[in-house]
Amino acid sequence: MVEKLMNVKDLKVRFKTEDGHVSTVNGVTFNVNEGETLAIVGESGSGKSVTSLALMGILPPNGEVYEGEMTFNGKNLRTLSKKDYRALRGNEISMIFQEPMTALNPVFTIGYQIRETLIVHYKMTKEQANIRGIEMLELVGIPDAEKVMGRFPHQLSGGMRQRVMIAIALSCNPRLLIADEPTTALDVTIQAQILTLMRNLKEKSNTSIMIITHDLGVVAELADRVIVMYAGEVVEEASVFELFKNPKHPYTKGLMASIPKVHDVVDDLYSIEGTVPNPTNMPSGCKFHPRCPLADVECKRIHPDLEYVSEGHAKRCIKV
Repeated sequence: MVEKLMNVKDLKVRFKTEDGHVSTVNGVTFNVNEGETLAIVGESGSGKSVTSLALMGILPPNGEVYEGEMTFNGKNLRTLSKKDYRALRGNEISMIFQEPMTALNPVFTIGYQIRETLIVHYKMTKEQANIRGIEMLELVGIPDAEKVMGRFPHQLSGGMRQRVMIAIALSCNPRLLIADEPTTALDVTIQAQILTLMRNLKEKSNTSIMIITHDLGVVAELADRVIVMYAGEVVEEASVFELFKNPKHPYTKGLMASIPKVHDVVDDLYSIEGTVPNPTNMPSGCKFHPRCPLADVECKRIHPDLEYVSEGHAKRCIKV
């Protein structure tokens, strides 16, 4: 029996603007199982990062979860007090942010920022936290870890800062690690090292990982299961093998077709026409119909439900 660690059901998130409330996540449902890696993919603006911020309880002041359920290890996240959420965040659920230069505090040393997490959650002394911090930096492959503890974020390379973020996120042995674009802006060599590191850590500690990315190469390398998001909705869900072998939704097929093929010589790379719709002006019916090659009048009128075509494989489309 697979244990479901995180359950999200019909999650809806909106932001207060000058023009009223704007919904950016519209009824998202998924779960993360114990010890698995779930990838959430889609273009920028599809609602991936907002979903992760909602789970962590760190939406901006003008954002709110106004409908749906979020349950972690049996705890209802929507009813947690701020104190209980702080105790959970960074301890049982950790997050690697997209840009470590803005996520790390520029005025505190790396050592201070690692120790802070350990002192708050494990009640360690400064000396104990310092020893554990050095161990974590060594674990993520940072040389001269003791010296790095005394450095500031701007003194490290992008790859080193990302490793520091991973070290901080893993310092309390979380049950769920949320990684938001963990390899963005890193060169391919460092990308490969970060992915190998995450895979090894998952195997050693059985940590569940929810990785948010638009890079299907990262998905193929790391994920067990995938959900594809578009315009704040899940449009397809499948195992990673099934998704690459037999994608159903036209949007997923478009993403697959956009991947350059090593042996193909082409003048232009394929791209999906148009852009993700603005949350303030969503199209009627299927949200993807303005960009879809299969769309007809019916697609403009009907908003499709997420339907299962086989065990574990669902799609939101009336044409396939």
